[in-house]
Amino acid sequence: MELRHLRYFLAAAQSQSFTRASESLHITQPTLSHQIKQIEDELGIQLFDRVGRVVKLTTAGELFQVYAKRALLEVDAGLDALNELENLKHGRVTFGVLSSFGTFHLPPILADFNKVYPGIKITVLRLRSGEIEERLLDGDLHFGVAYAPSSTEQINVEPLFTVPLALVVGDHHPLVGSAGITLNELNEHELVMLSDEYNSRKMMDAILLANGITPRIVMEMNAIEPILATVRHSSLATILSANLVDEMPGLHQVPLTPTVTHTVGLFTRRNSHLSAAARALVDTIRQRF
Repeated sequence: MELRHLRYFLAAAQSQSFTRASESLHITQPTLSHQIKQIEDELGIQLFDRVGRVVKLTTAGELFQVYAKRALLEVDAGLDALNELENLKHGRVTFGVLSSFGTFHLPPILADFNKVYPGIKITVLRLRSGEIEERLLDGDLHFGVAYAPSSTEQINVEPLFTVPLALVVGDHHPLVGSAGITLNELNEHELVMLSDEYNSRKMMDAILLANGITPRIVMEMNAIEPILATVRHSSLATILSANLVDEMPGLHQVPLTPTVTHTVGLFTRRNSHLSAAARALVDTIRQRF
């Protein structure tokens, strides 16, 4: 069995389709089917159930997937170690970030990193905190930047920075220029909020519930950019990290009383080895905060 067999198997397992997997691998579908059959023949066990065009892992396939991922991670770590000997001229890093971090903090960090390490290929995935944890544990990410704490002991969290939350309003909102707003006063204003799959929304809901406050949420969205655009062009307000709207035209922050904060941290899989390229990028992120 060769490494390409493992990559073919994992691609098919992820996409649940030989057609989509073959397209992502830039090979023909019959070639992929033949390679998968070779693996199954060599192992003497069926790895996929084929139902029409959909393929799903058998119980044996799910077990083999765990070890195939682990094997490729070790090979990639070995390749990265060799690249380290070449003074980080080459390498690759895949990591996940919160939408807000990816939009407002990451661009200058990546620009600085690329100047120093132009040969390192970077893949950035904008994910929710829970998705970052899942993909870290699956071995799909080198590291992540998400809201602390983690929901599992299998992940290490290194705090990067803590930011206060604020009520964010547009130019024509009556609270523009206000020194602050209490949590109890929030229910006097209509809000557009992140949908409840986001940890920051869950945290804010818990705080309001603990204070007996039922906010007037009239709109929910699953991304920050359209929320800010809506606030800018309407009388609705939202609750987000205060630093997200610094110097953004048409948006103003109103401090919450008492202060509510959340911490953004660097997430890594416990007992995992960061490649030289990933360590270099992590160090660049640390230097910013």
